[in-house]
Amino acid sequence: MNSKRSLKLIFKIAGIILAISVGGLFFICSYRERGFHMEKETRFMMDTFVTIEAVGPKSVTAKAMRLAFERMEAVDAKFNPLNPESAAYAFNVKNEPITDPEVSGLVSFALEMSRNFDGAFDITVGPLLKLWGFTDKHYRLPSDEEIKNILPAVGYRHLRITGQKLEKDNPDTAIDLGGIAKGYALKKAIEVLRANGVTSALVNAGGDIYALGKKGNKLWRVGIKDPRGEELLGYVEVEDIAVMGSGDYERFFIKDGKRYHHIFNPKTGYPTQEVMAVTLLCSDPVKGQVLAKIPFVMGLDEGLKRLRSIQGVEMAVFDSEGKAFYSAGLKHALTLFPAGIN
Repeated sequence: MNSKRSLKLIFKIAGIILAISVGGLFFICSYRERGFHMEKETRFMMDTFVTIEAVGPKSVTAKAMRLAFERMEAVDAKFNPLNPESAAYAFNVKNEPITDPEVSGLVSFALEMSRNFDGAFDITVGPLLKLWGFTDKHYRLPSDEEIKNILPAVGYRHLRITGQKLEKDNPDTAIDLGGIAKGYALKKAIEVLRANGVTSALVNAGGDIYALGKKGNKLWRVGIKDPRGEELLGYVEVEDIAVMGSGDYERFFIKDGKRYHHIFNPKTGYPTQEVMAVTLLCSDPVKGQVLAKIPFVMGLDEGLKRLRSIQGVEMAVFDSEGKAFYSAGLKHALTLFPAGIN
């Protein structure tokens, strides 16, 4: 990877591409910058704000953006386990096998990643998310006994795919695709934009980003926000790559001074504690979203070792104290604001 050309990154906690909503509505705006036309639109889906910026003639970008949003909305509806019309809901609640090839195909990839990383990524954490209150946002600290009783239903080995049919061997096993579906939606949006003539765009799904081409004749620049504050740390410049991240700041609650977040160790039933944030640059946003979870569950040392062995991936991992560990290419390309990072 040419790091100077394709990235200048600290760590991506959240982009400063702001998604603005009024009364649940989305906004659309168009403007000209440095001689080129850009369309920008934001909608709420996947429990976050999604913004698409596309450069090109309005007759091209407006249609392509509409179709890209529709594709992402379709992914959201199909993969959301809280949607009573979704295959994931029927699988979790009614124990109905999943035969939709798109869903079973993504699950198949998720299972492959689970096997490759010794279960550090696992889509069967649904029962744990529900027990801890992350499903309905009524957060609670369960007892050790409650967690112990749930664990027999957790584990990717409870799932099996025959042909395109997904089944489970434990009726209490429930899947949650939140750790992979956003990356999949990003990937599909980019495919739609390309297929409809857009060669320059940025899709921001709640801070997970794919930059398509350049912004005019320059790289796309995304501001970086401190995970424990409001100040900006710097920026990243990218093209034709996904910037994916996970952090203990995304969904969490604090009980008796301790932070409990939504990334669980499927073997213990508790949120992980050793890592604060992970950011990855990866050509595939689906794979990138998965890999961003690995250091949380495998631990800092083993997680770094495994990620460093993957060609084409650049990363920044921050431990629970905020100390940064960078891949060589990423560290070389950092651009900080004057205050920087200690």
